[in-house]
Amino acid sequence: MKLNSFIALALTVGFAAAQLHAADTLTLAAIPKSTGGEFWETVGRGAQHAAKDLGVTLKWEGTVTETEIAEQNKIIENMVNLGVQGIALAPLNQKAMRKQVENAVAAGIPVVIFDSGVDGDAHSSFVATDNKNGGVIGGKEIVRLIGDKKGAKVMCMRFVQGTGSTEARSAGFIETAKAAGYTVAADPYPDTGTIEGCKNAAVNTLEKFVKDGALDLDGIFAANLYSTIGVESALDDLRKGGVKVNVKFVGFDTSKKLVESVQAGKIDALVAQNPEKMGYLAVETLYKVVKKQEVPKMVDTGTVLVTKDKLSNDPEVRKLVGL
Repeated sequence: MKLNSFIALALTVGFAAAQLHAADTLTLAAIPKSTGGEFWETVGRGAQHAAKDLGVTLKWEGTVTETEIAEQNKIIENMVNLGVQGIALAPLNQKAMRKQVENAVAAGIPVVIFDSGVDGDAHSSFVATDNKNGGVIGGKEIVRLIGDKKGAKVMCMRFVQGTGSTEARSAGFIETAKAAGYTVAADPYPDTGTIEGCKNAAVNTLEKFVKDGALDLDGIFAANLYSTIGVESALDDLRKGGVKVNVKFVGFDTSKKLVESVQAGKIDALVAQNPEKMGYLAVETLYKVVKKQEVPKMVDTGTVLVTKDKLSNDPEVRKLVGL
């Protein structure tokens, strides 16, 4: 065989092998609730890490904010039309996303749900924090901080109505507070799924409890990152306005700023998820489903209570929050 012919054959075989390898590479989609903010960036980092470890192509696409249900539906439809081999979805609304999940599965594309639940049973697995238990953990810490004070007035700062994860956390907190004999004096929703929306709702609610220059509340639980930041900012504004604030405050999720607030004593505790682990396990579980491997219906990614003491003395908690 002439040298030029041999080179041509080798190039042809190499190109065919490359095409075959490309065809064998799984393409999976991961659709978060949004692409902005520290939490979802961390989830995305975990998802990309899993994709690299598993040797798959990952399409990571989400909405700008956590209230764009119609836009998330379009993203799901687009992924189905692109022919991805599996979808990991963090649904914006428990009821509204059900049909899209069922449509994807009917088209032969398995779906794994992560972070927040969805109605129906079309999905293969649910990878998430045990959100109700997370609310119970926050509630128990509020009870520990306030003590045996029957009729103590507490507030639950919710998030966007219909969001499965935060609804479950709020339910866990409220049940725990009521079981302790406390009065849930307010449980507002924000008008928008933003920090500003959460702060506005918190300000409007807290102002109703200001009496004789003091905040007449014993405890506050906030159900996610944005609601926690919003409540903290609203409490700061009250203090700046001369209102005496003496309230036990437990939030949900972590960020550099919130960790610093715990260290400074402005927030008593945070219920922390492991967002990087969640992203990793969502993609890993989806990969197993596509490969026809057995997976559990529920994968718990875990929660831990973060306190000032633990931030100083617990190596695992310090690692989790990036200290």
